[in-house]
Amino acid sequence: MSAQLDVATRGTRSSVRVPLRARLRSAGVWITAAIVILITVIATLLMTTDDETEAPLHYDSTARDGTKAMVETLRAHGVEVTTTEDFKEARSAAAQPDTTMLIPTNTDAMSAGDVDGIESALATHDNRLVLVDPGSAIAEFTDRITVNDNLSPLASPDPQSQPNCALPSARTAGAVTTGESEYAEAKKGTDGITACYPLAGPGVDEIDGAEVAPGSARGQLITDSDGHVPLTVIGNAEWVTNEHIDEEGNASLVLSQLSETDRLVVYYPTFDDSEEPPPSTIDFVPDWFLAGVLWLAPTVLVLLLVIGRRFGPLAIERLPVIVPAVETVHGRAALSARSHDRAGALHTLRTASLLRIAKRLALGPDAGTTQIITRIAEVTGRDPGELHHIFVSATVHTDAELTDLVHQLTQIESEIP
Repeated sequence: MSAQLDVATRGTRSSVRVPLRARLRSAGVWITAAIVILITVIATLLMTTDDETEAPLHYDSTARDGTKAMVETLRAHGVEVTTTEDFKEARSAAAQPDTTMLIPTNTDAMSAGDVDGIESALATHDNRLVLVDPGSAIAEFTDRITVNDNLSPLASPDPQSQPNCALPSARTAGAVTTGESEYAEAKKGTDGITACYPLAGPGVDEIDGAEVAPGSARGQLITDSDGHVPLTVIGNAEWVTNEHIDEEGNASLVLSQLSETDRLVVYYPTFDDSEEPPPSTIDFVPDWFLAGVLWLAPTVLVLLLVIGRRFGPLAIERLPVIVPAVETVHGRAALSARSHDRAGALHTLRTASLLRIAKRLALGPDAGTTQIITRIAEVTGRDPGELHHIFVSATVHTDAELTDLVHQLTQIESEIP
């Protein structure tokens, strides 16, 4: 069996049916790859999951009642925003010059000492304090502002509230959405207090004999510039939430109030500052593990692809495979040339040329080389000695000599009718 025929036989199959074992092996590789990739993705997601909270009005919350949109918008407008749940960090940041502190919720979680510490830090540089709907806890911060409780419980306020005050930020913002709480000056006629966005609409009437005197400055936004620290109370928490900040003039009002200084400290008090949560399993995983997982995933995928490569036949073809003789000859000559076997390549080409010429000259299969050369000389008129040199005795030592001799063989063959 020739080399070409042997290769052809080993590279084919007698049947187009693929063995079940081969199918299972191929499927197993891809099933393993899918499992490894799935495990890697799950592990990566667990490692990269942010500790994002969904607590109401939290600065990191992207939920509807979160305030992340407000915080990120302020940052985008050049305000240096510091967010923290740590009281010491908040107090330290509040002592920086040109700073506003925002406490969005949980003011009732702060002790009297905490409030005094925050206000003392703010007073260092006459910094501002902004509270979001503190409710009755406003009394811990100031005795100049209180919750307005002299409105009829049957009132039905209008869905939008107008500024009705001279505060520039409020007049610029225009109408805002109406909330449920209203704040007022604790004593009628207190200097330094400005109230905006009072509740208005059917049934919104003041009740005599309540804690807040009728006619006192009241509204959903109230500022006090003459207190221990400049204080602003945003009475409607919806104005700062992700869901409602883009409604009416909410964004304009809130952002203008919080961007009056170059720095903003958002302090989110918690009820369990002294208790740290128990460590989770992820806390014990080293920092380099994620990088290792990200590097391992494509490496394992490439490895599985290499392992799953097909090493069997490249084509499915029924036997017998018929290879033309001329292709076999040229194939052998090319292999010999690539292996620098010039003598072998020349012998193959000479033999092939003599066989083709003998066939053209109608010589029998028993005709020898000398008989074929003699017949070529008779037909072409060439010197028999020259033909014997070309077809038999000439040797080659370089590729150029081989090329020249092959050219002569071709030329002689072309002269045979």
